[in-house]
Amino acid sequence: MDTQPQQVTDSTKLQELESFLELNNLPFTDLTLEGNVFWKYCDPQGNMVGSGGLEMYGDVALLRSVAVRQAERSKNLGSKIVNKLLQHAKESGIKSVFLLTETAHDFFLKKGFTDLSRDEVPIALKTSSEFSFVCPASAKCMVYHLS
Repeated sequence: MDTQPQQVTDSTKLQELESFLELNNLPFTDLTLEGNVFWKYCDPQGNMVGSGGLEMYGDVALLRSVAVRQAERSKNLGSKIVNKLLQHAKESGIKSVFLLTETAHDFFLKKGFTDLSRDEVPIALKTSSEFSFVCPASAKCMVYHLS
C-alpha cells in the first residue's frame, strides 16, 4: 500500500486522528497541536490507516499515537511511521525520543529503543499528560538517543 504522511494541522484533522486512536485503544483525549507534530497516513481512498506524533519538550520529545489499522499490520507501515518521526525529531534538533507502551515493547526494541526507568526521564516529560495520568505505571518506558 502506498501511503504518504499528511500533517495534522487543524481541529478537524485532529478530531479524525482522535477517532482513529480511540478505535485503536490508544489515549486521545489529551492531544494538542500547539508545539507538537502529528501525522496521519491514508490509503488511496482517503481512509486513515496509520498515525504517529511527537510532543516536543525542548531538546527531547515524546513519541506517541503510533497506530496502524488492524488490516494493515505486518506490512511495515509501523516502521515507516516511526522512521518518519525519528527523522523529524533529528531535523528538529531533538536529542532523545521517549515513549510509553503497553503493547508494542518488542516492536520498539527492534527499532533501536532501549528500556529506561521512569525516574530517569527528564522532568519536562514527567509533567506531560502521558507520564502524569494517561498511561498506567505498568507501561514500559523507552528511549531512543539521536545524538
